[in-house]
Amino acid sequence: MAADFKSHVLLRDEKGLFGIPFKRLLLAGVGAGLTYTLVNLAFRGWSIPIAVLMGVAILVLTAPRGGIPLWNRLVYRLRGWLLLVAARSPQGLIAQLTGMLELPVDLVRLDGARVFAPPSGEVEIDLREWVTFAHAAEVDGLVFVESPLGQEVRHG
Repeated sequence: MAADFKSHVLLRDEKGLFGIPFKRLLLAGVGAGLTYTLVNLAFRGWSIPIAVLMGVAILVLTAPRGGIPLWNRLVYRLRGWLLLVAARSPQGLIAQLTGMLELPVDLVRLDGARVFAPPSGEVEIDLREWVTFAHAAEVDGLVFVESPLGQEVRHG
């Protein structure tokens, strides 16, 4: 028999309505109420339908998948599309728009020399390694090797 484990064991699942958490329902209700109030000032006959549509839109746009809400995924998709188009045509209108939005087009271009470069600066290299034995009887305590050809320091 297999047991299913939840990936977020530290988060408590709050129950709401139809599988929608209460926080999202509350956000949609407050957003719809605010929309009703503002639209009612200008268009009295349209305030209720627009408020209901806004509440449904908030519910849909806050639906998480993989921990990221839909509105955030749409923003990432738009940002990625803008960067790709700007990288393909650096003199185009979209490239000017990405410049105005201060989106770094260099993120699209991957340079292997930069991606796979060793770390800069002074890095201490630890050459200690695990020593393996063919039989457990050969082990005479825990052994740390300072370097591949160096002296052994015994603990245990």
